[in-house]
Amino acid sequence: EQRIRALGERPSLLNPLFYGLSFGIGAGAGLISDRLSLGFVAATEDQVCRHLDEHLDKLPAADAKSRAVLEQMRSDEEQHAEHALAAGGWRFPTPVKYGMSLVSKVMTKTTYRI
Repeated sequence: EQRIRALGERPSLLNPLFYGLSFGIGAGAGLISDRLSLGFVAATEDQVCRHLDEHLDKLPAADAKSRAVLEQMRSDEEQHAEHALAAGGWRFPTPVKYGMSLVSKVMTKTTYRI
């Protein structure tokens, strides 16, 4: 968020909604089982890594500060996914990941506008 503001932009107004929904889904998954909750974390972090990769590919080479932030975020997210699976999280099947990907695309497209 600090880097976004330093570039003269603001975070999406939808961020609190998305954070709340994500928390609710994660909490619900946790009530069902730890393995499901950890699997959800791993699948979500995989999606985030792919999204960050897209940003890194589009980022101007001269923007070293943004690149450093995104690369660190990607490294952190990848570790979260690995730790969740190592702790016993389920590997979600491809159709579930595909559905999550569609929801993610809706979220990212709307955050650019709102």
